[in-house]
Order: sequence, then C-alpha cells, then structure tokens
Amino acid sequence: MKTKLFLILVLSAALLIGCGKKVEIPKMIGWEHYQDPYFEIGFNYPAGWHLIPEGGKFSVYSSAEVVNRFVDYSLEGKDGVRLVVSTQKMDTLKALDQYVIDLKNDLSNSGYNVKVPEAKTLGGLAGMTLQYGGAIDQDTRIETLQAVAMKDSNLYTIKYEAFNALFLPCKAVFDTALASLQLPKPKVVDKGQDPSIPSAEMTTFENNYLKFSYPANFETMLPAPKPPVAFSMDVKGYRQDSNIHIDIRPSQNLTTEKVVEQNAKNYKETSRGEATIDGAKAVYINYSPAREIQSRVYFLVKNDKFYRIILNYYAPMKSTYLPAFEKTVGTVVAK
Repeated sequence: MKTKLFLILVLSAALLIGCGKKVEIPKMIGWEHYQDPYFEIGFNYPAGWHLIPEGGKFSVYSSAEVVNRFVDYSLEGKDGVRLVVSTQKMDTLKALDQYVIDLKNDLSNSGYNVKVPEAKTLGGLAGMTLQYGGAIDQDTRIETLQAVAMKDSNLYTIKYEAFNALFLPCKAVFDTALASLQLPKPKVVDKGQDPSIPSAEMTTFENNYLKFSYPANFETMLPAPKPPVAFSMDVKGYRQDSNIHIDIRPSQNLTTEKVVEQNAKNYKETSRGEATIDGAKAVYINYSPAREIQSRVYFLVKNDKFYRIILNYYAPMKSTYLPAFEKTVGTVVAK
C-alpha cells in the first residue's frame, strides 16, 4: 500500500509540472545506514546520495551537483533535496515549546509561510515538527519540514528541504530518517567497576568499509588516512596502552598469504596463527613492541581490500584484554 501511495505521489507531481519545466525526481532505490562513531547518531538515507558529515551535522544531498544550491538558494541549477540530521549543545536552557515558538517567529519574520507545529517523536523523545516554505524568486520555491527534540540541553534536529515540485515525491527521505533515527544512549557507570576493564556491553560501529562491535566503555577515533590507506580508526579505553587499530587499503590483487609475506618483516614476531573473520581466512602475528605491552596484528584480504587489525594490550592484564579484543575481531564484517 505504501509503495502504491508513493508511486501515486510521484506521478501526480509529474502531471502537475508536465506543461512546464521538466523535473527529474532523484532516485531512491534503497537505503543505507549512517552511524557516527563520535556523536553516536544513526539514521537511514537513500543509497547513493551524497553524504557530508561536519561535526555534529550530517547533510545528505540528492546529488553532489546540488550542494551549492543549498548554500545559496538563489543560485541557478538543478533542483534537489537535502536532509540534515544534527545535534547541538544549547547555550541556554530553554523548554522545547519555547524553542519551537521562537523558531516559528524567526521563520515568519524571515518571510516563510509556517504551518501550525505538530507533535512528533524523534528517537524515542517527544518532539515537534514545523513545515514551512517560501518563494526564492518567481521560478524557485523551497519547502522544508523540520523536526526537533531536546534532552539534557542537547537539541536534536531532522531537517528536510526540497526545491519546487520535489517536496512530496521525496518526502519518504524525511519519514525514513525519522523512523530510523538512533540517538546517543546514556552511559551507565558502575562506581564499583574498574574503568580500565572492557565492558561486557557492546556497541556497534558501521560505515561503508566495515561493521563491528566493541566494548561500550571504549571510544572511537577516526584519524585522517594517508594514501594508500583508505580508512583508519582507533578504538581506545581507559588505558591508552590497550587499544585496537584498524586500517584498510586496496589489496592490489594480493592474497592474504602474500600480504603476510610482505609485511611480516615489520614485526618482531613471537608466534603466529590463523583465524576466521567474516567467513574468510585471516592470519595473525603476535609480537611485543615495548616492555609489558603485547600486540597482535591480523591480516585479511576480502572484497579487493586489505584489512589490518592491530590489538595492543597491557601484558599483566592479558586475560582481561585479549578475550575482549578477540570478541571484537570476531564481530568484524568486511564490506
């Protein structure tokens, strides 16, 4: 039924503009999930659309060529759609109702036609939506649907914008992001627990390169990769000497065995073994880079990519760290 309704909306939009400017409806052929490792916000967006993360703001465009139109609405160019999911720490404490009233007044004073706010749920939080729009010039109109919610002085927003006749045909972008929105979970700290011990509770990281779970009391960092590395990340806990490093680069048609052969000389090997990661054979080398520090590096080639996973841990706490880190390695899905 939903599919039929969506097709009706698309056809209706096409009929309404059939005698005027030809409108190209952006393709929505499936959904991807974005999960930010630092801000812990996740949501679904159309597969193949252009995603730009900027701090606590995550913008998704129907194509890269329409990005500038949303920077300056008055620019000429192809009509497009933008979805913005964001989190912002409020400078002053303000109730949600008052925030929405102030936002509505600001929009009205800016010349937008604003509809009556409606109640809406965002990621399990009570929120509000505002729909507003306005003419940029005689040929261009922008229509917006914005949902907001607050918790612990944090403002969470989903903003959907579309030019001219694209608002209704692409509204599923807003509805899907709203339905799939994942907000940060409060971290429960047991005062009697040693913070250096990896938590049994796991949280998940996922992007276009891989997916895996790691101890919930650890943090992720995404240092800028240096070519030929395409992706790099660190997973760190209370002890800075006990962590996980992952980097990914093109395999250049090498097998796992060949990658091990080329890289083994870089490690002071004490032993080696084999493991299975995401259904594929991986080889690991154990070594000790420093006093009281032990390490293990995994080599895996899959999907034309070379995955390297390095475990570092404080040797006197091997029985605590190594099983937790091995558990993390066992959850890795290579993409």
